Amino acid sequence: MHRLFSIVGFLVIAAVVAGCASTQTTAGTAGRPATTLTQSRDEYLTGLKALETADYTASMETLQRVARGPSYIVYAPLARLRLADALFYQEKYDEAVEGYRGFIETSAGDPNLHYAYFRLAESRVKAISGDFFLVPPSDRRDQKRVRAALASLRDFTLRFPDSPYIVEALQMQDRMTAVVASFEMEVARFYMSRGKPVGAAARLQRLIADVPTAQRLEDARIALMEALAETKDASLVTVCAAYIEDFPSGKHRSRATRLCSWTTPPKGG
Repeated sequence: MHRLFSIVGFLVIAAVVAGCASTQTTAGTAGRPATTLTQSRDEYLTGLKALETADYTASMETLQRVARGPSYIVYAPLARLRLADALFYQEKYDEAVEGYRGFIETSAGDPNLHYAYFRLAESRVKAISGDFFLVPPSDRRDQKRVRAALASLRDFTLRFPDSPYIVEALQMQDRMTAVVASFEMEVARFYMSRGKPVGAAARLQRLIADVPTAQRLEDARIALMEALAETKDASLVTVCAAYIEDFPSGKHRSRATRLCSWTTPPKGG
């Protein structure tokens, strides 16, 4: 079934139900009607069950009623989070992004924040058409969605390094980094083919500055070194030293040695 229920949902339900049972009456007594809290709990659990069985219409109708309740009732923000989940599971990823963002903006300190941040980032990744990744880098001119997904993933990994979703997020982050880098390297190669190494170096330097995870890509680093070597840029000294330290057994080590040779003073010089 959905990861929502196997990893997060059960813990949230158990904690909420247990907490409510200890702090407030959860059923009508002496003929009195049930409390608003109890009604919200019952509807929330009903909506959750419908979501688990993929009955999205029933789930969303029920959860929307709960979500309209006052925020001090714990089930209202939980229902808003599950509404975003319902959109996610229906592959309405752009709408899911807005749902998760709304939960994040109104639920500071909520224990589900790490989940919402992760799902927001994952929704942005999934919102990118699969065809996008199949075309050549030169055809991926609109990088906005990839950049937005990468920014969300980086935000999540920095905020929640201990989240159970961190491994999956890092894998997606590496994938998005590779996509962005492949496009920027294609542009840099175009500049190099036109005899404009300064433009190529600037493009690659901006890539590494804007996307720090691109520093882990050996191909991007060697491409930068080639552009800097072509222009005899003094910063190549620093770039070469960093490459040697970061990639001691790199596949481009011999190429790097050749490119960096002029940065080493001759013996006896």
